[in-house]
Amino acid sequence: MPHVRSAGQGAGQDLKRGDDFAVWMLAAQAGDQDAYRSLLEAVQPLLRSYLKRRLRDEEAVADICQDVLLTMHRVRHTFEPGRAFEPWFYSIARSRFIDHLRRRRRRGDLETDESPETVAEQQSFGWEQFLELLERLPAAQREAFAMLKLEGLSVEEAAGRAGVTPSALKVRAHRAYGALRQALLGSEQ
Repeated sequence: MPHVRSAGQGAGQDLKRGDDFAVWMLAAQAGDQDAYRSLLEAVQPLLRSYLKRRLRDEEAVADICQDVLLTMHRVRHTFEPGRAFEPWFYSIARSRFIDHLRRRRRRGDLETDESPETVAEQQSFGWEQFLELLERLPAAQREAFAMLKLEGLSVEEAAGRAGVTPSALKVRAHRAYGALRQALLGSEQ
């Protein structure tokens, strides 16, 4: 069974961690419950960390974690051999996080969970409209934008997670920025 390296080890070993996750997921798809349990145990702290950077409400973090893990379970058959696990996993996490924000926005209780920057963006720029624009982007551009701007990853980290070169990731992000800028400028006229 693969061994997950600690977070304190080198960045090159983070890619190995992702390989381990993929191995576990493929074994889980084949019915290996131990591999699936190992995968779930390994991704939960990463998922909690990802969400805690965006939310202060522990209850919301726990709820979204459960939602992400249930969604991952339901769609585990869509994970393909030879693909990187982490982009697949974090796309699920991003979707569930965005769904959470939408539900809170509709209920009118989007107040203290998010960072001041996020709240300011939501109030100043029409967060729901921005999310709609983001969802219209091609998946690769949306992923690049989300990893760089929403998750705060470096270009190198995001490229590794996406399984592309840093140059390719920069191109995707640049196209995403251009499309979003054009859409936002067009909506002001």
